[in-house]
Amino acid sequence: MLAVVFGLFFWPVLSAPALVVGDIDTFSGGSLDNWQKGQVNAAFLTNVASGGPAGVGDSYLRSVADGSASFGRLTVFNDTQWTADYGAAGITSIKLDLLNEGAAPLTIRLALRNPSAAGFISTTPFSLGVGSGWQTATFSLTAGAMTTVGAPGTFATFLSATNFALRILHATNTANLNGTPVVSSLGADNVTAVPEPSVTLLLAASGLILGWALVRRRPQLANPPDLS
Repeated sequence: MLAVVFGLFFWPVLSAPALVVGDIDTFSGGSLDNWQKGQVNAAFLTNVASGGPAGVGDSYLRSVADGSASFGRLTVFNDTQWTADYGAAGITSIKLDLLNEGAAPLTIRLALRNPSAAGFISTTPFSLGVGSGWQTATFSLTAGAMTTVGAPGTFATFLSATNFALRILHATNTANLNGTPVVSSLGADNVTAVPEPSVTLLLAASGLILGWALVRRRPQLANPPDLS
């Protein structure tokens, strides 16, 4: 029994898929953590050293859009550590902190896009008002929460192919995966892989059972010392 519980408790470590529950991008140390824009220009995608959700000294990612041409959108993407089979990893949501640094309301969605420009986009956006400060958004990455764009196939098959990029974008509709042109600036931080609630409860319960089992197996002293 103990071996079974041990396996459940340490399952994320033992199985070790490329992306695991709890993985997080904090943009510490000046890194962009492999996030990109369609065109390379440091003025439109930067690491800000301070002013993140935790305040002074908390770095975050800033995306800037000028409303036209190559840098007209706030869209950023990651096709490195965030390209994975989310279903196999037990990840059903992405949680992140967002900041509207511009003068227009933003409509933020997540999207998954493959090299053929097909994929899925969040049906329900997260509204980010002007001057609202840092806000925490959670986006469901399930078939029922996403709108199909193009011909990507079924959601499960799309995920298992692992040839897509995860996108954070301002999109006023779900017509495409490119985003809507806008003049604005968007801050993002603490991009986190989140499991379905049942997995979280299972891991918590496994930890409690493991702790109980270890206490039960602790050897007892035949003649305990007199501490009086």
